[in-house]
Amino acid sequence: MKTDCHGGNIYKKAKELGISQDRIMDFSANISPLGIPEEIRQTVIASIDDMINYPDPECTRLREAIAENDRVREEWITCGNGGADLLFRLAFGMKPKKVLLPVPAFVEYEEALRTAGADITYYRMDEDLLPKEDLIPEITGEYDMLILCNPNNPTGLLLDRDYLLRVLDKAKKEGVFLLLDECFLEICREEENLTLKPYLGKYDNLIILKSFTKLYALPGIRLGYLLSSNPDVIEAVNRAGQSWSVSNLAQEAGICALSLKDYKERVIDTVARELAFMKNEMASLPIRLYDGKANYLFFRAPGREDLDRELEQRGIMIRNCSNYVNLGRDYWRVAVKDHTSNCQLIRALRNILPEN
Repeated sequence: MKTDCHGGNIYKKAKELGISQDRIMDFSANISPLGIPEEIRQTVIASIDDMINYPDPECTRLREAIAENDRVREEWITCGNGGADLLFRLAFGMKPKKVLLPVPAFVEYEEALRTAGADITYYRMDEDLLPKEDLIPEITGEYDMLILCNPNNPTGLLLDRDYLLRVLDKAKKEGVFLLLDECFLEICREEENLTLKPYLGKYDNLIILKSFTKLYALPGIRLGYLLSSNPDVIEAVNRAGQSWSVSNLAQEAGICALSLKDYKERVIDTVARELAFMKNEMASLPIRLYDGKANYLFFRAPGREDLDRELEQRGIMIRNCSNYVNLGRDYWRVAVKDHTSNCQLIRALRNILPEN
């Protein structure tokens, strides 16, 4: 059983500490600081009676809503039980033999691919943790797939569109699929200028992963989707999963979520404001703070390998990043939450870490 691949395992942590879950301030999972929109809450409640029916296996209405929201064609969309489900279905459906993976990167990529039998070659990013131009000549026909995450998980660092298009051009020339994870991009102000969704029609080797988890605070509902203009990709993913992978409640929640434009703007504004506040407050701490743009902050506290344990004594849970390839035990990630919670984290860090 996998227990330590992600943040947010408050159940295990509460049991370890011998306290109730509501006494833990969870900075390990990166969820919208505004919480579940009331409209989605009411939609789910109103949909309970529909549980007597099997879900629509094709997610027809949900795909229509996604197509309108993302300005893509319906046949380019397939939905799943969260981003992780889709990663496993993609791995088992496409069965790539060899994959190029810049690291550090979300650990579920590797777990899904290795479980499906893929061989993974790491491109190890240097200390600034950004892929460089030297990645492009590494993209050759010996690989079936390249994976990138924008913004990166765990660093939150963004890749510009020009760079991504150069990568995509080389991948297309070499017959390599690019899986681009944009799950956190919609929380960034830069989304419209960075997303590769407008290029799906031009590049049949482009696959984009999206999720409802982060923006709409719905990790428990389990809902995500893949975008690709390549019908073979969509067919492979659909073939690899069971027919009813998206519940009635999840489909209705997703349709409702996509109608909440004001909520999305409020999340973006809140995250941008709190992210700037946290960066400013943490600048005086003896850490290397990376200039991430997502709803989390990534930093290294040199030599402090027990920072999570010290914060747990104050009821705060953060994400240790040592299980990401290319990172040590003193790398950490913290979510951007509401202002009161963020202030509590900052105070705790100042009590533990001497300021410069």
